Amino acid sequence: MMSKKLVLVSAFVLCMTVLTGTTWADNIPIVNPSFETITGPLGIGCGTGCAYSYNTIAGWSNIAGGPWQPGSYFSLVPDGSLIGFTNGPSSLMQTLTGIPVLADSTYTLSVFVGERTDGISGIYTLSLDTIVGGVTTTLCSVTGNATSIARGTFQAEGCSYTSESSVPSGDLYLKLSAVTGQLDVDDVSLTVQPATYVPEPSSILLLSIGGLFLLSIFMVRRKKELQLPT
Repeated sequence: MMSKKLVLVSAFVLCMTVLTGTTWADNIPIVNPSFETITGPLGIGCGTGCAYSYNTIAGWSNIAGGPWQPGSYFSLVPDGSLIGFTNGPSSLMQTLTGIPVLADSTYTLSVFVGERTDGISGIYTLSLDTIVGGVTTTLCSVTGNATSIARGTFQAEGCSYTSESSVPSGDLYLKLSAVTGQLDVDDVSLTVQPATYVPEPSSILLLSIGGLFLLSIFMVRRKKELQLPT
């Protein structure tokens, strides 16, 4: 009898730990995160099913890049049919207007970086910054070499930043830079969650209900055990 109770309690504790061990994470809106919206035609051909153009990515600013339908240069595109590219040294940039840094929060930037089948991709830097008055402050960044990614594929890369009670001023700012070669990116995302763990209200409710349920079971069984035989 006691072993059954221990198994039941252990299973319940494990379940509640999983439920309460997670906390909410909000997606921060990014304009055109997968580069599918363009402001002009892909006027430059590059083979079967392959075309690109410069300076026509909605929501993003750039100098030496644009949207690209890569055709056979990639076996699979993470999201949609278009990706963004920029040739080094240059960047794809976006100001998240009206979205400042929140105190005591953890931000996670994720970007799918690709390596072309012909291997001309190079060194890149992905950064989450703030911008105010044209001046940027880097919150977090990651530097890598796309040649480490299997040719013709994409790989998720990114960085995280945890704010304190005092936060940098300005709006959040994304900067995806090609240092050398070409940077090919897709499916950009940014999430934020509290830096200090706070259980969700639904998890606390589940924990309370489960505790009352176990208590009632034990009380009923205890009462039966204490009854004298007739």
